[in-house]
Amino acid sequence: MPVKISQVLKRSGFMPLRYRFILITSIMLLLLLSILTAVLSVLQTRTIRERIENQGIGLSRYLADISIEYLLTYNYIALERMANQAVHNPDIIYVAIHDKEGRVAGYSNRPDLQYQTLTDPVSTAAVEAAAPLIKIHRPEPGESKVMDVSTPVILADSGDRWGTVRVCLSLEPMYEQFRQTLWSILLLGFMALGVGILTSNWTAQRVTRPLETLVNASVEAARGNLDQTFSIQTRDEVEILASNFSIMIREVLAQKLQLKDQLEEIKRLQQYAEKILATMGDGLLAVDMDGMVAAINPAARAILDIDTGRDVKGSPVRELIDSNTRVSDYIQDALKTWSGSDQQEIHHLKDNETRNILVRASLLDAAPNTPRQIIFNLSDITILKELEKEVRQTQRLADLGTLAAGMAHEIRNPLSAIKTFVDLLPHKISKPGFMDKFQTTVQREINRLNALIEELLELARQPKYEFRQTDIAELLTHCIELMSADLNRNRIECQSILAPDLPLVMADANQLEKVFINLIQNSAQAMPEGGNLSIRAKAGDASIHIHFKDSGHGFSEELAANIFHPFFTTKAKGTGLGLAITHKVVSEHKGQISAESKEGDGACFSIRLPTFS
Repeated sequence: MPVKISQVLKRSGFMPLRYRFILITSIMLLLLLSILTAVLSVLQTRTIRERIENQGIGLSRYLADISIEYLLTYNYIALERMANQAVHNPDIIYVAIHDKEGRVAGYSNRPDLQYQTLTDPVSTAAVEAAAPLIKIHRPEPGESKVMDVSTPVILADSGDRWGTVRVCLSLEPMYEQFRQTLWSILLLGFMALGVGILTSNWTAQRVTRPLETLVNASVEAARGNLDQTFSIQTRDEVEILASNFSIMIREVLAQKLQLKDQLEEIKRLQQYAEKILATMGDGLLAVDMDGMVAAINPAARAILDIDTGRDVKGSPVRELIDSNTRVSDYIQDALKTWSGSDQQEIHHLKDNETRNILVRASLLDAAPNTPRQIIFNLSDITILKELEKEVRQTQRLADLGTLAAGMAHEIRNPLSAIKTFVDLLPHKISKPGFMDKFQTTVQREINRLNALIEELLELARQPKYEFRQTDIAELLTHCIELMSADLNRNRIECQSILAPDLPLVMADANQLEKVFINLIQNSAQAMPEGGNLSIRAKAGDASIHIHFKDSGHGFSEELAANIFHPFFTTKAKGTGLGLAITHKVVSEHKGQISAESKEGDGACFSIRLPTFS
């Protein structure tokens, strides 16, 4: 709310700037006048007093010089006459001459004191002084102060003291002159004070009027009236201040309009976000770090079975969700650790039916490393799980059909050859050489069937793996040495690049040896006219990566997608079970195998094995 000038004027202790300026100027002038008056008074008083002292000392010395003869002859009449003559000056109150015994030899206008000894402190001190003495005192209480100057009368040749001459001077002229000077200074001072106040008022108005314009403009700006113009031309800092203030309110007005547009945009975005939250199928639950619900959408209410008409914002989340469910445990763990959690699939019981809920938590930070809320995303994937189960069942049936078709194809050929010879047996049994050919062909086809059965059993059975710490570099080198003769015979140059820092892995060396030899054989078969085989191994993130790359004929991306399926093969001869068995062994080692190829550009088989069990 803007502060009005009238409201400020009502506050205790408030004083307009103009009055402050006048008051400060007046105080400074009064202080200067007081200091000037004090200094001049001290200087004038000192000057007049010194003049009176010099006058008294000179007169007393003069009288002392001319009274020596009278004191030596004890001519008291002449001394009294001399004292009476000396007081003709109105500034001299009295002149007293004492003999060497301290008695009054002459006292102006006081013949009754002649031959008496004065006992007052001033007289006693004057008679006893061996040098000129000045005393300021009041003759009687209530009277003005006087200056008593005494000079001893001393003989020049003997240095004996023969008396004392006292001159009493009035200080009233000094005080009168001081008062006149003081009144003159005060008169001039008050005239200067009046002129100073008028000047300061004129100067203050010249400064404060533009400032009042600025104050009124600031009040209007505080009320929201930013669209205003004013001009101040003082040719000083106030004009610069007014110009900058005018620029500032124009910038504030522009920013206000910009903020207004941004606020409208934020409102639209907020409404858009609320619509999205209300219509999205996934549940969203926002919980602050104290465990209070900050936001929840209808999908989350449905998943967690929370009444849609109940206002749960600001309620403890533990009171909304059954504490015995794994969803509640997941939320409480996230609140305790103040961190996002890995995505988890949770079985949630709702209406006596188990639902599959996919939950993930993420942090909403108010500042770096300062979490404000944890947002939980809940997805009911029960239907997806059922569809996935149906797809897997369909895939299993399809794989079973593919396996059955492959087996039928592989078994039909040997059986056809055996059946042909069995049918010919009654007719050609006596023919020379038939039995030898019969035994050779039937034996070969039976061995072929037996090898197929062995591969199928190896693919189907669960072998007993003996995992030990295995040096992959050493195992690959061993496999290359075993296959070196076949590679050289087929004119294949094998290049192995094995990193020196390969870590050990937990593996069954015999099973991995079958995998590596099978991949080397496949690469050799893909290069019937010779070529290059590159075997590389390097350490990765908690894993070892092994690549078998050949320069053979390659295969298409469609074939790469099915190359590890049983009975799938690109060779004229073969059962297509070798790569399926390879895939199974790598999977049993918790690893991954993939194939990449382009037709005519060779193929690359990549294996990733974890370095932990």
